[in-house]
Amino acid sequence: MEFSAVRQPIYNARKNKVAYQVSFLNRKQLVNKCIPSVVFQDKSDPRKLYELLTKAGIDYYSDNKTVIIAFERETLRGVFDYFFPSRGLVIELSPMEKLDDDLLELVRIGKSRNYHMILGEKVLLTGNEEFLKYISHVKLDVANKPPELVQALVNKAQQNNVRVIIDNITSDEEFQKYSTISVDFFKGDVFSKQDLVEVRTSKLNEGTLLGVFQHVMSDDYCYQELTDILASDIQLTHKLLSFLNSVLYGRKGSIYSIKQAVCFMGENKMRKFVSLLTAQELTDTRPGDIYTKAASRARFCELLAMTMGKKRAVVDRVFLCGLFSNLPDILGLDMEEALDMLKIHDDIKKALTGTEGELKRLVDMVIAYEAADWQTLEELTEGSNISVDLVPRLYRQMLKEVKAETYHVH
Repeated sequence: MEFSAVRQPIYNARKNKVAYQVSFLNRKQLVNKCIPSVVFQDKSDPRKLYELLTKAGIDYYSDNKTVIIAFERETLRGVFDYFFPSRGLVIELSPMEKLDDDLLELVRIGKSRNYHMILGEKVLLTGNEEFLKYISHVKLDVANKPPELVQALVNKAQQNNVRVIIDNITSDEEFQKYSTISVDFFKGDVFSKQDLVEVRTSKLNEGTLLGVFQHVMSDDYCYQELTDILASDIQLTHKLLSFLNSVLYGRKGSIYSIKQAVCFMGENKMRKFVSLLTAQELTDTRPGDIYTKAASRARFCELLAMTMGKKRAVVDRVFLCGLFSNLPDILGLDMEEALDMLKIHDDIKKALTGTEGELKRLVDMVIAYEAADWQTLEELTEGSNISVDLVPRLYRQMLKEVKAETYHVH
């Protein structure tokens, strides 16, 4: 049983990842991101909801954390026939659902059966207070809302002992503001961005690694020159040799010299290795998710291009496009300034600054999938040799590889 789904992290006030929101693709209504009702049609053992969810592939997305899944009311009505013994599932009612007496009764039943349930911010409006008795969380979208309104809504939730998930946090300033009023959970782009501290004084600007990166990204790649650059930095040499002698390659022998390493890697694999290492070093003092997001997006782009039968040059370059597509978050610079600093190849630079082409199209597919923007994804895949149904398989493969750390060089 397979479904198109994507996960988006939820954080606590300490910026630790505590849960994942899982959104599903519903072809008949793209804005509806609820779990498909077909998952629950097998009622052979109504005591084992967890087994059904595992069969549906939820284990790919949970990563041993709580999973938040949106339900439509009719699907939810059926779910109450099942038994779910852990606190690993939180049910969110679709924001498209009307807050009527029928839904209130469903929420009451859910509460009586120890389900944790989320409703949208409409529940905080006057006249809907009865729902607050039965839900555990409310999700509050702060985009385009004045701070005083957000504060009033948060106060109302807290007065009713309902925990708050602040959605669409876009800046560290916003996060700091809402974390001081004891909001419990947060979701938004800010958690994949740095805090903009020391953004223009990266330790790599004058370091060997940046020189290596700029060399492997150029069209004048020279094995001897690269060997000479690497030889000037013992720490970087150690990282390269350790990497090559790791179990990742499963080699019987070992590589002992820089020249051996450079020749063994080859131009494309060396470019990928140095790019991943550069991204890792640039994000070393930043929030931990930045590098993971960059590397995950890079591998997702690469898998997509390979599946579509793109040439090796395109596969390699779209990997780099994905890796550096969030450079502004990593460096605190605008995209063009960041690309200029790192001397990124022109093809990649054009794709990341908005020039239409196959590289940009591939990156846009990945970004649309990450954002659960199903409408855009369908538009981007239309006319291509890849179906929307195949994309989630590649996404799950990427998650598996990133978790196992087997995605670095292919």
